[in-house]
Order: sequence, then C-alpha cells, then structure tokens
Amino acid sequence: MTVSKPSSPTVSEPSLSLRWSRRTAILLILILFFALLVANLLYAAIADRQILLDGAGGELLYAAAFDGFADEWDVYQGQQSAKILEGRLELGISAAQTASWSAALPRFADFDITVQATALAGPVDNAFGIVFRMHGVDEGLCRLPAVILCGIDRHLPLAGAVIRQMTDRGRPASYYAFFISSDGYYSVWKTENGIPRKLSAWIAAPMVKPGFGSQNAIRVIGRGAGFQFFINGEPVMLCIPDDPKAISTYANGECVEGTMQPVLHDDSLATGRLGVIAQTTQTGGGGVVVQFDNVIVFSPADSLPDKESRA
Repeated sequence: MTVSKPSSPTVSEPSLSLRWSRRTAILLILILFFALLVANLLYAAIADRQILLDGAGGELLYAAAFDGFADEWDVYQGQQSAKILEGRLELGISAAQTASWSAALPRFADFDITVQATALAGPVDNAFGIVFRMHGVDEGLCRLPAVILCGIDRHLPLAGAVIRQMTDRGRPASYYAFFISSDGYYSVWKTENGIPRKLSAWIAAPMVKPGFGSQNAIRVIGRGAGFQFFINGEPVMLCIPDDPKAISTYANGECVEGTMQPVLHDDSLATGRLGVIAQTTQTGGGGVVVQFDNVIVFSPADSLPDKESRA
C-alpha cells in the first residue's frame, strides 16, 4: 500500500492591498504625530514671545524662590552653566571672559526687580547681577522653519543641548546688565546685537558686601527709558558720558568727560525678559560661581525713588 505524506498546510501571504493599507496607516499616524508636535512647538514659541506682564504701580508682577517652576527659567550645562540647586539658581563660568545667564520666561516693559546674590567661588574680580530688557536670538529673529527649533529645547529637555548649539539660542543678542563684583565695584553695560558697550564705568561701592558667601541685594527699576539702580538698599550714581556714543570712563574719583547722574536714560529696548547674569572679567579668571534667590518683580511706582522704599 502506498502511503502518501500529508502535505503541509498552505499559508497564504497577506495580500498586496492589505500590506499597503498597513503601511498607509502607519505613515498617516507618523504624519499626524509630527504635525501635532510641530503645531505644539509653534504655539509654544509664539506664546513665549507674547507673554508681557504689567500692572498698576506697586503691584506684584512676578516672584521666583526657585523651589519649583524650574521650567520658567533657562537651565543648561557646559563651561557656562545655569542650574537650580536646593532652592537657588546657580550660574557657573569655567572659562575666562565669558558669561552665564538665566532669565524668566515672561517679558516686561516697566519693572522693579530685586534679587539676592551670593558669590561662592572664583576670583573676587568677577561680575554678577541683573540682566533686563533682554532679547535673545529666538525673539524677533526666528523664522520658519527655524522657529520650531527656537522653542524645542524648553519643551524637549533631552534635545535641548543639541538644539542650543544649532541655533545659538543660549546667546542673548541685546540686553542691559547691572553688575556688582566681590571686590566692591558696580557697573552698567548694554549689549546690542551681540556687541557690548560700557554705559557706566566700574565705580567703587562701599555698600557692596565683599568676598565669598556675602549676600547682596541688587535692585533695578525701569520705567520707560529711565533706569535706576540700588545695592543693598542704597541708590548708586552712574558715570554717564557727555557724548552718548562714548564709552564711560571713571578715574581718580571723577567721571571723565561726563557727569555723575542718578538715572540712566536709554530708549533702545522698550521691553524684554528679566533675569540674572554672572561673568568673568578681563583681569579676573574662570571658576566663577554665583547663586541667586528670591527674585521679586513689582510694577514700578509713578516716579523713580531717591531712596530705597522696599526691603
């Protein structure tokens, strides 16, 4: 008797139309995912630039103790770093003649900002303080498709470092800065389109608490095109050149080719972000570490005060 071997069951392959429909579904899902991602990033980038806080005189506009809401401030790692540690914002600079900064997400027109600053390490010939009316390369300069990358590092932290390098997002283009130093000086600078200029020269300030571990209260009031500056409750005078295009020079206790004034007037930047900054100087070195705490922003009073009115 001849016994035939059973044939293997026939397994039919998916039809071409079925495979095509699966690929189409996967492709549509991917397209939908990336469309939602792009829309979300575009919305976030546009919303970031539209937040403008203002209010009546004396009204509290913003406060940060760095115990939460870390996503409202710029944080990053590297030779220049900004990180939140144990309820404080810490800026570090390892290289010479460079700066680290971090700013709050909202923008402000008129403001009255106070911050507590403590230098921890590095040379006493340093610079740290408040940055204001800040515009980065992602504010007003981003265009499609680059605007997608301009906001992505805030919402996708793992890709943030790469995106920061690709777009130079971490380099503010225009801002004012009020600095003090651990060896007891203060100065006011302005950077416009990446070019820094000294608006008021470095001047000795006996009200600065010198050395490391000393906490200094730094305050800046901006109303329109007028700015006033305080250190530990005391207003400071500025060396303003007679020629608006000249660099401020202070020597032997005198303002050279200029006058000492209580208020800086400059209308170049009408609005911008507020934050903190730390910097190494030309004569100092790297290794600067500064911590900041208790950032408080009020809407300024109707007129600039002659004396400190808020603790």
